[in-house]
Amino acid sequence: MKLKIIKVISAIFVCSTLSYVPTTLSFGLNDLTSGGKSGGAAADPDSFLKSANEARDLMQNSLGHMTKALLSKEKAAEFKAKQDAANAATDPAEKEAKNSELVKSQVAAVKETLSDKDFKGKIDAMDAKHKAYLGASAFNFALALLKDKALADQSKGLISSMSSNPANLLKVGKVKDAASSLSSQISIASDLSGKMPSVFSAVGVQAPASLDAKPATQSDNPD
Repeated sequence: MKLKIIKVISAIFVCSTLSYVPTTLSFGLNDLTSGGKSGGAAADPDSFLKSANEARDLMQNSLGHMTKALLSKEKAAEFKAKQDAANAATDPAEKEAKNSELVKSQVAAVKETLSDKDFKGKIDAMDAKHKAYLGASAFNFALALLKDKALADQSKGLISSMSSNPANLLKVGKVKDAASSLSSQISIASDLSGKMPSVFSAVGVQAPASLDAKPATQSDNPD
């Protein structure tokens, strides 16, 4: 009887989690999302969760740096305050909601700036240090998207394999939440990815060749 209940619970988790993961995505980064290796596939729940957290942090940090590079100091400071508030939240649901809203706002603000017909002229006017700062943040943003996509794909098989191992049943909820967060982040951030090739061209930086690329070194301030 207990085994039957476990199987039912596992099936519910599998179905509900897979519904969070998009099946097709386009990031506007040529064939990067379909090319490259699997990027160190997460073979177990703990590895997957660690990789998901790292990808989330890379995305959030890259957007924070991009706002510093492209927006006014006042607007960048406003986003920094919101990030600090999200980091200070102790309730997981509240933290996730604050982070999701912040990413959405940052993406919208950066996209608006990059949609300005004069944006290339503004980037051309930047000094070498400022261009390098913007280039590193754009590179890391693209890399984070690649990692998010790969992890979202991995989550499908991971949840299925966990359902057959009762020892991992208690971790399914955490993997489900991570998969949901990845899906949300992909959905929001992919709206900006189409602008990245123009940024790479303007600052003279190559897009990440694969999701196994090492994150670009980022200084603390573009000034």
